Amino acid sequence: MKYRLHHLLLFFVCCARSAFADTVDDVLTKDPPEHWSHPASIVELEIPSHGERLPAHIYLASGPGPHPTVVLLHGFPGNERNLDLAQALRRFGFNTLFFHYRGAWGATGQFRFSHLPEDALAVLDYLRDDFQSRRLRVDADNLSVLGHSLGGYTALATGARDDALRCVMALAPANLGGWKAGLARENDPAVQRLSAYADSLFMLRGLNGVGLQEELATTDMALLDTRAFGTDLRGRQVLMVVGEGDNVTPADTMFDPVVAAYDKAGVSVTSLKLPGDHSFSTSRIMLTREILSWSDTHCRGPN
Repeated sequence: MKYRLHHLLLFFVCCARSAFADTVDDVLTKDPPEHWSHPASIVELEIPSHGERLPAHIYLASGPGPHPTVVLLHGFPGNERNLDLAQALRRFGFNTLFFHYRGAWGATGQFRFSHLPEDALAVLDYLRDDFQSRRLRVDADNLSVLGHSLGGYTALATGARDDALRCVMALAPANLGGWKAGLARENDPAVQRLSAYADSLFMLRGLNGVGLQEELATTDMALLDTRAFGTDLRGRQVLMVVGEGDNVTPADTMFDPVVAAYDKAGVSVTSLKLPGDHSFSTSRIMLTREILSWSDTHCRGPN
């Protein structure tokens, strides 16, 4: 009896250890074994935010958990969703949740820049709910955000408002303060391009170029300029990555000054520059490797 019990315990330990990939190389080259009672899966969600409904789905990591969980924040308008990163993180034992902001891609409500961190915070509150965290195998004490472009701004703004976050990851982060500053310059080409682009985004309800400029003009610079978030980001682990060929959120104007401000403010920030454009089109494997390695070190929580 003792012999069988010993082997049964070894079986469960083995299954727990092999529920997800052990190394970054394994994540990038092979699928982990399937957990017999808690397999990896996907769950469709509807998350409330300020009286509206956000469509979402969560990739559940293999194993009973609870698992550290990363919330993905898409950009403007959200064509690049970085779901390859979501799948890789899941293979590495992280739940990953993707959602659309109010007014975006079928979510109810109106799309506004001011809504983005509010919606991210609503999603984090949803994951911290006792019922949802148990149902979704979420470690509510180990939540992180990962945003790209405008989602990078959202990640930094959310991290500045939520001191319980474990990690904040911002890829090619936009600085809305730079866009606001452009309004003071007559016929600023960046503002003109942004306004024209906003007029074309039919998937973002309630948005147009005039409204976008009005929102930027009437919003306090301290809420838009990501350089100002440094003091409130202290205590979180921050990763910032930009493409060397990025001409949408260029490193010299939207990345380097922010990293310098965070260093000065005493933020624990890691900054990386990788080959590639705004979406890291030629360096996705390199980007994935860097995010996995950094997340493994910083975002799982205390051992």
